[in-house]
Parts: sequence; C-alpha cells; structure tokens
Amino acid sequence: MNQVNLVAAWGLAVLLAIGACGGGTASKETIDIGADMSNIPSFDMAVRDGAGFAVEQARSVRGFPLRFVPYDDSVQGAYSADQGVENVQRMVADPRMLGMVGPLRGPVGRAVMPIANRAMLAMISPTITEPCLTRPLDRCALMLNSQPAFLRPTGRNNYFHLAATDQLHGPAMAEFAYNSLGLRRIAILAEADPFGTFASDNFAAAFTKAGGNVVARQDFDLTAGATPDFRPWLLKAKAAGAEAIYAGGLFEYALAPRVQSHGIFDPTSYYLGIDGLPDLFKYGISDESITDGDAMLNDHIYASRGIGAPYLNSRAANTIAAFVKTNPDPVENNSDAFAGYDSAAILIDAIGRAIDANGGKMPGRQQVVDQLSKMTNFSGLTGTYTFTASGDPTTSTLQILQFRAGAWTPITNITVAS
Repeated sequence: MNQVNLVAAWGLAVLLAIGACGGGTASKETIDIGADMSNIPSFDMAVRDGAGFAVEQARSVRGFPLRFVPYDDSVQGAYSADQGVENVQRMVADPRMLGMVGPLRGPVGRAVMPIANRAMLAMISPTITEPCLTRPLDRCALMLNSQPAFLRPTGRNNYFHLAATDQLHGPAMAEFAYNSLGLRRIAILAEADPFGTFASDNFAAAFTKAGGNVVARQDFDLTAGATPDFRPWLLKAKAAGAEAIYAGGLFEYALAPRVQSHGIFDPTSYYLGIDGLPDLFKYGISDESITDGDAMLNDHIYASRGIGAPYLNSRAANTIAAFVKTNPDPVENNSDAFAGYDSAAILIDAIGRAIDANGGKMPGRQQVVDQLSKMTNFSGLTGTYTFTASGDPTTSTLQILQFRAGAWTPITNITVAS
C-alpha cells in the first residue's frame, strides 16, 4: 500500500493546520481534499503539486481550513487500478473528505468510479480523455465494464473532467489546419483498429465540413516491434496533391511517416498529429533511423493536446510565476500541473457554494456534487468550464503545439464544443 500523506511529503507548512489559518477558522472542522495519482517522476507529480498549490493558496473556504491529502496509485513503478481502488476506499472512509482530484488515467478511473459514486464523492479528473466514462459510444462496448451506467450504480453522476475527450482532437486540429494554416488538401493515416481510427475519423469529418478535402486515407495494420514502411502510401498521398499529413492514431509510430516522407514531400509540407506525438521526440522513433529525415523534423510539425495552455492566458501569469518559485523543475512547470490546479480550484469553489447553500455549515458530499453540476463559466487557467449532466465540459479547450528549435511550443488554444 502506497499512501503518500502530505504531512510527510511536504511538511506542516503545506498541511495548512487549523491554527495557522487565522481569521476565526480554528473553531471550524478541517475539510479534506483528496487526490489519486502516482509518485512516478512524470506528469503525475506535476498534477499533484499543481492541485496541492491551489489548496495551499486557498488555505480555507468560508472559514473552514483545507487540507490536501494525496494518495499514490503506483505499484512497483507503474500505476495500478487496484491501488487506486484501495486509495478511493480510504478517501470514502474519511468523513472530512468532500472531493478528490483524479484519477489521471482511464483504467484507474473505470475501477474507482463505482466506489466513489456509491459514496457520492466528487471526482474531478484533470487528464482523463476517455469518452466512454461519460458517453455510451459504440466503441465503448469493446471495453469491459466501461459504460457510463455501469460506472454510476446510483444512477447519479459524481464524475467530472477537464481534459478534452479523444474525439475532440480531430476537430481542434481540423480547425487549426483549415483556418490558421490555410490547408485545403490533407491525407490521413491511422492504425487499423477502433481506437486508432477515432481521432482520424473525427478529423476527417470536421475538415470536410469546414470545406477541405481528404485526398487519401489508409488505416495500417501495425505489428509491434517493426516500423512499417509508409513510403508507398506517402507516394500516393503526394500524387493526390496532399499539402499535409494527419496522423491521428499511430501511437509509437506516429512520427515515422514524417521521417519517411523525406524525398517525397518537401520539408515545408505540414505534418499534424495528436498529443502522443511530442513524446516521440523524447523517447525516439521505434527502430526508425532519422539520419536521412532530419530535414523533415522542422517547424512544420504540429500536435494537439487535450488541455489548454495556461501560458497563453494572461490572467494565469501571476499564478504560474508563484508556482514556479516553489516548483522550479521544468518537469513540473507544464499544462498538466495547472490542470491539477484548476481541478482543485473548481472543487474548492463548489465546496464554498455548498457551504453557503447549507447555511454556513459543513456540507455533505451530495451537496458538493450538486454545486459542481451547477458550475457555470468557471474561469480557470487552462480554460473556462461549465459541466454537462454527465460530467463533460460543455466546451473543451485544446492547445496546438509547434515543434520549434528542438522543443514543443504552445502557439494557440482552440475551444471546441463537446
């Protein structure tokens, strides 16, 4: 069991003890805000510290002291749905726990949602993008116990999320390609399975609706461990007049077509992808040699990411600067950290309104969920949030990143209706 208590992790200064809050708060009971994410040095830690920073800044709500209680859902260096279950059971058993930030991944979310739902513990995930948690899509039938009704045994909703779900990446990039890049003819490739084609299907629909043309498309049957030869298809796409390639579901092979297009497409052609694409620049391109393709790895490569970039929000500047002072590691200073911040801030706001609705007294969990359901135009650092009855944002903000001088730079935020 891997419980990470903030007392041990960050010390009493972050714990926000009752006596330190001042202003008459010592007579009121402390409210706990939980979190479920791993301690793996990755985006998990950034999200955790962003959420903790929001609680630290607030210190109290309507005179009730706040305490951030994060739990670690990793086992032997990997996230664990079973550990997530144990963590959420502990949160449910804490009578002061009025809500939680997380989980961060779909498999953990599917495992813990029924537990939190029976207790009506409010859940706000900063990063889960799986639409099956909120919508009964056809593709969800392929995933065991993933239908929204199964995940909500009470028939009521207590799960909310900030990140854009998978089907919104395509429309966001289609809008950017058509309106900002001025592209009209695009070729699309993806992995030939229901999940790999999802982003590409939605990109094609949105780009065509905007007035563009999909001039070539192929879904590839990929075999793990062998980089496919995309060149024959790239030659066809070029002959069809493609100005750009959209790769919306190749996963670990997502950058290989760009490299292999050397000598087929001009380096000034465009290459567009989803949020897994930037990771490939960090970890390599499978077994693909990039020696002959270096000229193609340029500033004509773009990717979408399912959370808005706070760095493009002028209102976020002071909060970002304050966070960086206490978390100077560049790994911490990213959009995921501020998605964690926004999730905790939204939860604190809902708790405050629940206290008001309860006559200034400690609210119950259902009252907090009720206020989240009524959330309207919460102005966060990563976007503006209003939730639907199923827990989706009514609009989602995605960022478009450009590969510039060896680094990924957010250049614009695009808002898409959910």
